[in-house]
Amino acid sequence: MIETETRWEDSGFDCEHCGGEILLRTDIETGRADFQCYQCKECACQWLLSGDLHRIGDGAQCKKAAKASEAEGEVHWVDRLSRSLWILLAIIAGVMLLRFGGGLVIRLLLPLIALGVLGYVLVRYGRTQEWW
Repeated sequence: MIETETRWEDSGFDCEHCGGEILLRTDIETGRADFQCYQCKECACQWLLSGDLHRIGDGAQCKKAAKASEAEGEVHWVDRLSRSLWILLAIIAGVMLLRFGGGLVIRLLLPLIALGVLGYVLVRYGRTQEWW
């Protein structure tokens, strides 16, 4: 049976959104690593230990502060392209390789694709097992 426990400790910080008290929250679950974050007692906003915003509270001041911090953040050009556009570009590049590279490309790329899929599956499995 999985047992969960949440511990609360005073962090000594005040919320920059509502001015409420921020507590250090530790979630303990059987079979998993402990998860720690800071959480405001008033508006329920959460921050990671690194200071990055993890979850936004329900208050209007919280949403306003989150939008202001998003506007400050710098967006890389890779992040501006949607996932579907990246998939389309990969398909176009693959068709071009097959058209102009012929059978040689297939013979060289199939083992690499198989290794890539195997590596992806291994990494996903390792994350679910919390190996890293």
